[in-house]
Amino acid sequence: MKSKRKTFFSRRATLAAIMIGVAGLTQLLPNATPANAQTIASAKAQAAAIAARLNSLGAQASRSLQNYNQAQTSLLQVNQKIKITQSQIAQTQAEVTSLKSKLAKEAINDYMTGGNLTSLYVLFNDNPTQATVRQEFINTVTNSQADLVATNQAALQNLHIQQASLNTLQQRAVTVLNQMTAAKNSALLTIGQEKSQLNSVDASIASLVAQQQAALAQQAAARARQIITNSTSNSFGVPSSPSGYSNPLRAIRALSPERIDQGVDYHGYGPIYAIGTGVVLSVFNGGWPGGTFITYRLSQGPAAGLVVYAAEDIKPFVRIGQHVDSSTMIGTMYEGFDGIETGWADPASSGETMARRFGQFGGSNSTQFGYNFSQLLRSLGSPGGILQNPPTGTLLPGWPIW
Repeated sequence: MKSKRKTFFSRRATLAAIMIGVAGLTQLLPNATPANAQTIASAKAQAAAIAARLNSLGAQASRSLQNYNQAQTSLLQVNQKIKITQSQIAQTQAEVTSLKSKLAKEAINDYMTGGNLTSLYVLFNDNPTQATVRQEFINTVTNSQADLVATNQAALQNLHIQQASLNTLQQRAVTVLNQMTAAKNSALLTIGQEKSQLNSVDASIASLVAQQQAALAQQAAARARQIITNSTSNSFGVPSSPSGYSNPLRAIRALSPERIDQGVDYHGYGPIYAIGTGVVLSVFNGGWPGGTFITYRLSQGPAAGLVVYAAEDIKPFVRIGQHVDSSTMIGTMYEGFDGIETGWADPASSGETMARRFGQFGGSNSTQFGYNFSQLLRSLGSPGGILQNPPTGTLLPGWPIW
């Protein structure tokens, strides 16, 4: 599979921006029909608006989640305080019960030695904090014992008041937590709905872009056919060559050579021919921009047995197993994002080049295999590519020189 140079990744990034509707799609596709361009522009604006809303909703969701976490923490703290208070109440009640048991014994002893029966009765009263009960305790036991009971009863009463206050706080905390939960869930639901809408718009934009790409290919094919029709019979004939091959780019209009890398890059539009006699091995490969990767094995001439590739912005006209010669139009080049690349393919691996197989290509450099194919094209009358550096690597022994 091909790992394209840096410009490939930047173009892919541009295409990704188009898909989410944040790039100038109509500028990148200058041949788009006005109606389709307006439709894509509208979809782009809609996607941008949804993205803006998602950013705002994301901030709201973040605040809602923060408030939810704070409310949950507050409720946990109140619940912990209630638990501690209940433990303190239980402990204090146990202490009061113990004291009352001791004081009951004291009262019984007092009664047995001539004390008042009322003292015994009030010890079992459910409301020992009343003044009358306190007085009876004072009459029954020593002052220090009475003060201890009174202190514990006061502490117990304060703990009950504290628990009541905490119960109120607990109710408020539960109410706030429920409100924050509802706000959080509402924000997340709205975000999900907006994302679903954005996915729908993205799919619409992708469909429109695919339609325009298909329209571009059809327009290029129509122009190529018109060029051939309007030309004389010898305009694009096979020129004689000592190698027995012909210029595959002889009918390309506005042909512009670019750099030499794994092969040779070009821009332009029009029909592409086979270099010579051979058999088609492949037509498509998803690892290349546009998905086109036409390869054919030459069966004649000094490069017999070698495999030629033509890839990227090409609409294929051939099929696997088809026999071709220098008069066979293997496809038409259209004015897309990437142009085309052509060179020597690796016969042992679909989608790979000889430069890649033998470690000559690092992402943007000129390779020895690319330079060799550029020399072949130059010998056939096509402009050669542009070297980026002294070619990297060496050719295999016996490789043809042009």
